[in-house]
Amino acid sequence: MISLTILSLGLINITYGQVNETPSFMNMNETQESKPNTTVNNNPSGLEILSHNSFADSLGYLHVVGEIKNNYPSTATFVTIVGTFYNINNQVVGTQFTYANPSDIGSGEKAPFELILSSASVPISLIDHYNLRATYQ
Repeated sequence: MISLTILSLGLINITYGQVNETPSFMNMNETQESKPNTTVNNNPSGLEILSHNSFADSLGYLHVVGEIKNNYPSTATFVTIVGTFYNINNQVVGTQFTYANPSDIGSGEKAPFELILSSASVPISLIDHYNLRATYQ
């Protein structure tokens, strides 16, 4: 398991179940999971995940893609999205992180992100749900 500690000024947590929607950009070789049950906990940091999708590709990698918006009155720098993945017993089976693209998001601006969890680090079959946390410095 990967352990990650991030110090930041802002934080947003979002918890998802498995996914069943097929993103429009997914090719026919990729497989779909079941739809997320989403809980969004917005906070004063001003970071807001506007949309998301999750899917397993043909290699068994889990992709979590989405768009994040900075509602804070100033630029959020080094915006990071951290995913914590859980099994059916609510035990952590893996973590991964990625940066928004671009990693610095101006006030009122949006940026996409893609978090990829390889099947080598965590078999997709073990994942029941996951939590996303967005932070910035």
